[in-house]
Amino acid sequence: MLQSLKKTGRCHVFGDSIPLDEGVMAFSFAIGRITDPAVLIPHLFEGIDPSFASRVKPGDFVVAGQDFCCGKPHFQGFIAMAALSMGVLCGSMPRTSLRGAISNGLPVLTGWSPESLPIADGDEIEVDMETSMIRNITQKTSASVDPMPLILQDIIRHGGVGGQLKVWLDQHPQLQLQPGAATVLQQDIPIKWMKGSAS
Repeated sequence: MLQSLKKTGRCHVFGDSIPLDEGVMAFSFAIGRITDPAVLIPHLFEGIDPSFASRVKPGDFVVAGQDFCCGKPHFQGFIAMAALSMGVLCGSMPRTSLRGAISNGLPVLTGWSPESLPIADGDEIEVDMETSMIRNITQKTSASVDPMPLILQDIIRHGGVGGQLKVWLDQHPQLQLQPGAATVLQQDIPIKWMKGSAS
């Protein structure tokens, strides 16, 4: 579990209305239901910046304008960015996309604008998701936006909803699957409904 939501990294700056499909990640990976980060990472932002995968480093930031990750909420791009321990700073993001990013453990802070805090490609920034303070280390400037809601902070601290669920199940062992249950559930056994249940 993360102890701090403050992170520092280099920036990759994009404009407004970058779509998830054919922007962040090719649509074919969503159709193919690919979830392996090792397969996805080399194709991040390939459609709009073919050199991105060769330049990105773990811990970097994507900085974007309004309506970042618009379109259908396919989350392959979020899986790849989260695997690289990246962060996102943007003007705004559709609700379904924001939910997908946070669920996959990708920290996102919205409300940034180039007018309030100019950020150039390659700048090093420090972002505190708790206090909403953004510091451009390269340009020696800073600004703040609305902080990430506490409930979302908790999900990010656990590395996404999967990590949060694991901690919860560890605290409630009586609700975990018993040994051998997974094997039974994977078998193609017809379900027999109890008397009085809906068919």
